[in-house]
Amino acid sequence: MILRALFLWIGLAASAVAQEMPQPLSDKVSDFAGVLDATEEGRIDRALQALRDETGVHMVVVTMATLDEHGGAGRRLEDYAKALFNAWGVGDAQRNDGILMLVVTGPREARIALGAGYDAVYDGRAARVLTTAVLPEFRAGRLAGGIEAGIASARERLVVPFQAGRPVTLTEGFEPEGGAFGTIAPWAAGAAGIGGLLSLVLWRARARRTCPKCGEQTLTRTREVITPSSRLSSGSGIEHMICDSCGFTDRQTFTIRATSRDRSRRSGGGRGGSGGGRSGGFGGGRSSGGGASGKW
Repeated sequence: MILRALFLWIGLAASAVAQEMPQPLSDKVSDFAGVLDATEEGRIDRALQALRDETGVHMVVVTMATLDEHGGAGRRLEDYAKALFNAWGVGDAQRNDGILMLVVTGPREARIALGAGYDAVYDGRAARVLTTAVLPEFRAGRLAGGIEAGIASARERLVVPFQAGRPVTLTEGFEPEGGAFGTIAPWAAGAAGIGGLLSLVLWRARARRTCPKCGEQTLTRTREVITPSSRLSSGSGIEHMICDSCGFTDRQTFTIRATSRDRSRRSGGGRGGSGGGRSGGFGGGRSSGGGASGKW
């Protein structure tokens, strides 16, 4: 009788937690903070849908001004992100491969929460996704750019190796931190075939351009190819610009067109399951609290 009462209490407590969580605005982007305009939200929505269609992995982006407004009063960011992840059921219920990016603009905090299927090493890899792709953009005042860079980086640094189903290291696929662009070494280059996709490729554009700030011919552009294009799908990347004269810096995302007109979706494989077709909704995935947080 006592055991039954205990289980009942646990069930009611879990139900209460779920009820405190806000309902998603969509299965991809929930901009509760209202920080994305229609164009930015559309780009992010398409990037998340492409990730899901091509890999089968469900990633969700959520923005909030504060946690207090959405049932998170007194909660740590890590605990709240886990509760929100589980209340919504992000990712596949069998693979538990979902990813949630939570951006809280008031305290300037962000978290990448991972499904329970990711090994502990992916917590460190998620931290590097934040420090190398997301937070630098946020600090420059480009929230949409940071989110887009985070999606692209999460795909190559989290989703692709997870689907390959082999052990990975904390730094595999990342460039050393530091260098002329802070977190990305502009002269680095690398490519590896993993599950039909390529990992990080860096390309240095050495031609000098006119700086939009000082007008000198000292602007260097560097393109980081996050997701290389293939015969089946387009790719994406980030263009970094820096002026040697006045120190002006800027970053912009760009799209790499597919090398063929055949845009049919590929079948996914390995540990992460399959893509194919347009998928939607939530799959009942769970998080055990893995992931990483950062401030900007």
